[in-house]
Amino acid sequence: ENEHHFGNVFFPSENMYTFKFKNTGNAPLTIISATASCGCTIPNKPEEPILPGEIGELDVIFRPKEGQAGTSVTKKITVIANTEPKETYINIKGDVLKGM
Repeated sequence: ENEHHFGNVFFPSENMYTFKFKNTGNAPLTIISATASCGCTIPNKPEEPILPGEIGELDVIFRPKEGQAGTSVTKKITVIANTEPKETYINIKGDVLKGM
């Protein structure tokens, strides 16, 4: 899967989702970098290579900003790995509500 919708989230809050993926290749999969389109989204890539047939995890934390309250947001994470193509994109979405 390359997208996760949190549904309703509050400002302020911390929301985490773990993207799981399987190395279907015949060589170790190395994630070189994972960067987000905004500072409110923090991807945490695996540091060790994922061996063929193994499952890897990439955690993404979304911390809505005050200016996002009352809006639906989509944030793109660019994952660069030793794959073809080198770049893969994953998205998180959420409807940001103002906290009490």
